[in-house]
Amino acid sequence: MTYPESEQNLTEPVEIHYQQGTLSVYCNYFKKLPDILTWLQWDQRTLCHRCHADKYRELFRYLYKNNIRYSDFTPKYNKLDLLLKTDFTPFDYQSEALNSWKPTKRGITVLPTGTGKSFLAALAIQLVQRSTLVLAPTIDLILQWQKNLSDWFQYEVGLLGGGSFELADVTVSTYDSARIYAENIGNRFCLIIYDECHHLPSPAYSQMTHSYIAPYKLGLTATPSIEPDRQQLLKEILGPVLYSKQIQQLSGDYLAPYQIKTIEVELTDEERDDYEYHRQVYETYRSKVPSFFGKKTSWERFVMYAYRSAEGRNAIRSFNLQKQISLSANRKMEELANILIRHNDSRILIFTNDNKTAYHISSLFLLPLITHETKAKERKLVLEKFRAGDWPFLVNSRVLNEGVDVPEANIAVVISGTATVREHVQRLGRILRKKDNKTALLYEIITANTGEVYTSKKRRVHGAYEQFS
Repeated sequence: MTYPESEQNLTEPVEIHYQQGTLSVYCNYFKKLPDILTWLQWDQRTLCHRCHADKYRELFRYLYKNNIRYSDFTPKYNKLDLLLKTDFTPFDYQSEALNSWKPTKRGITVLPTGTGKSFLAALAIQLVQRSTLVLAPTIDLILQWQKNLSDWFQYEVGLLGGGSFELADVTVSTYDSARIYAENIGNRFCLIIYDECHHLPSPAYSQMTHSYIAPYKLGLTATPSIEPDRQQLLKEILGPVLYSKQIQQLSGDYLAPYQIKTIEVELTDEERDDYEYHRQVYETYRSKVPSFFGKKTSWERFVMYAYRSAEGRNAIRSFNLQKQISLSANRKMEELANILIRHNDSRILIFTNDNKTAYHISSLFLLPLITHETKAKERKLVLEKFRAGDWPFLVNSRVLNEGVDVPEANIAVVISGTATVREHVQRLGRILRKKDNKTALLYEIITANTGEVYTSKKRRVHGAYEQFS
C-alpha cells in the first residue's frame, strides 16, 4: 500500500515488513522517528527500526497523517464477501453494542452469558469483511464457535487447537494455540475477537498480543476484570469498555427470569469434631509464623514457608482436610438428594470446586460427570445426552463455568466454589439462556459455621444477587 503520489513529500519510501511478531521499518532518513514514536527502536543487527507488531495501526496512521510515502508488505489478510445466512434478527442491545464499536473498531463489550455475544461477533465479522481470528480459552468453546460461524455464514471456518492446525480466512483458536503460533500467523488477520477476554491480562496471553498486527479488535466478556491493573492492561490491549449490560437489566425480556436460594446445612457431630481439630492445628501453626506473614500475605508465599518444616506441612494438610470436610459434608449430599427428587423433571447442573467432590457425587448418585480429565469424545457424548434429556443431571468441577452452551439447563446447584465473584456469576449464567417459558433457579448449599460462610458472602457481591441477599 503506497501513499498517493499527489501528496508525497519524500523521495525515498518507507518499507514495512512483518518478521516473527515484529514490524521492520526500513528507511535511511528515518532515524529521528524514535524521538517521536518511543515504541519504535533502532535495530543495529538488521539496520532498520523495529517495533511490536501490534503497533501496526499506530505506525500506519502516523505515516499517513504526516504524508510520508510508504510501501506496506505487512498484511497477509484477505477481503471477504460474507453474508449472515440466518433468520436471527439482532436484539436492540446487540445493535447498540455493534454501533458503539463501529467508529474505532476497537473495544470491549460486556454482556451476560446467554445474550448472544457470539452473534454480535458474527455481525462484526460481516461488517469488517476481512480475515478474522476468534480466540476462546477452551477446546469446547472453539468447537462451539466453529459450528456457529460455519452455520451462520455457510463458510469454511479454520481451527487451531486440540491437535488441529487448519488456517482459513475465518479461524477459531484457543488462546494457547494463538500464543504458540503468534509469530507465524500474526499478520494473517485484520480482526481479532477475544472471547472471555478477562483471561487476556495474564502474562503469557498479554505478551502474545504484541505479535498480531490486527488493527481491529473486539473483546467479549460477561465478567470483566475488577482489579485496576488488569483493567488498565485490558484497555491498553483492546481499548475501553464501549457497551455494558448486566444480568438484572436483561432478565425477563432477553434472559430467563431467575431465583437464587442459599441453603445452610450443619456438619454432623463427627464432622464437626474433625473440622475443629484440623482447624486448630492450622490456626496454631499460623499464629507461630513470623509477623511479616500477616493477613495480606499471599497464600502461595505462606505455603512456600510452611513446606520448609514438618510442622508446617502438617498444618497445610490439616487446612486441606478441614476445607474438604466443609465442601463435601454429608448433609450437603442429603440436601442435594432432596433437590434432585424435588426437581426430577428438570435439567440440573451440579457444580463443585474440585474433582474429588465431583467424583464423590457422581459415584454416590450414579450421575454423569465432566472434569478437566474427561476426554473430548466422552465430554461431547455427555453434553449431547444432557441436552437431549437422556441424562438430565450432570456433575462438573468448574469446567462448565465458562462459555459452553446448555440452554436446556434450568437449575444449577453449587456444592462448592471459590470466593471469586466472576465464577459465581458464570455459574448463574449457565442456566439463564432463554428457552420456552423456563424460570432459572440456582441453589447454593453451604456449611454453617465454617469458612464457606465467608466465601459465599464474598462471591455474591454482584448486582445479580442483590434482591436475594
